[in-house]
Amino acid sequence: MAPELRVMNTMNSPDKRKKQRQLFDGVLEIYWQDGTGNSRIMNVRAIDLSKTGVRVESPEPIEQRTEVYVRAEQYGLTASTIVRHCNQRGSKYVLGLEFNTETKGSGREDGETEVDYYEALQISPNAEPETIHRVYRIMAARYHPDNTETGNQEKFLLLTKAYNTLSDADRRAAYDDIRRNQRTQPLPMFGLKEFGEGVEGEANRRLGILYLLYQRRRTHPDDPGLSVLEFEALMSFPREHLDFGIWFLSEKQYIRPGHNSDYAITASGAEHLEAALEADAAFRKLLKAAAPGARPQCGADDLAATQALAIVRARRGA
Repeated sequence: MAPELRVMNTMNSPDKRKKQRQLFDGVLEIYWQDGTGNSRIMNVRAIDLSKTGVRVESPEPIEQRTEVYVRAEQYGLTASTIVRHCNQRGSKYVLGLEFNTETKGSGREDGETEVDYYEALQISPNAEPETIHRVYRIMAARYHPDNTETGNQEKFLLLTKAYNTLSDADRRAAYDDIRRNQRTQPLPMFGLKEFGEGVEGEANRRLGILYLLYQRRRTHPDDPGLSVLEFEALMSFPREHLDFGIWFLSEKQYIRPGHNSDYAITASGAEHLEAALEADAAFRKLLKAAAPGARPQCGADDLAATQALAIVRARRGA
């Protein structure tokens, strides 16, 4: 049960903009990306809380309009906020953090998602709210920067962003709309020349098919298949250019036909893909370089792997 909070009534003020606030004396964790794109984590002291936001005392300033993620599970608080003001008070800074009521699922103004939040949490898009909360708690504990064994600040920030979006019904619905629209478009990595003609292009397309099915199995265990029509849409290749690869993967028993003419990856296919992705030192270096950078995509190894498939396959046959 969350600790009881004492109430400080400010309604006697003639300023009608002032809301009833609750004294909130506790420690919060906040996460944000600074002006250089680096992920930051810091403990701050809460001052008070209202329906629209929270004021905190911070040891350092944060620029106005910065998106800040606030987490205090002991109070049942996990939220996205925007810095509305930052005032120095002695050696400390008072930050006014306004709860973000807009959907921040896309991470970009043009509505294009950079990272799939369902994949980040490794859950199905049909996951129930309690599943989202349970998975987040487990993964957050694993990747929290205070965990000396498995802590990962970049991945922890991504998990917090994902949870903040998917745990709110309105934000999740808006994010799902963006995600659904995006998934009807071809994935840009398949436009690389390495997926084109010739033996190398054929090998790359086979690995691309396996990767799409691998991700589908991970995120949709109850419906792990993709149809040839969906391969066409995602890869922007006609089925005539995919038939040979599907035949080859079926003969190798890396994929198998399922219901409704779908194909699903087998255990052998998953092992083959994982071996291909791990066998090359240059590929691992590419993954690391394609992870968080100027445009942070913390924990986006899966996306980086997809984009790197063509380069890996240019030197190896499937």
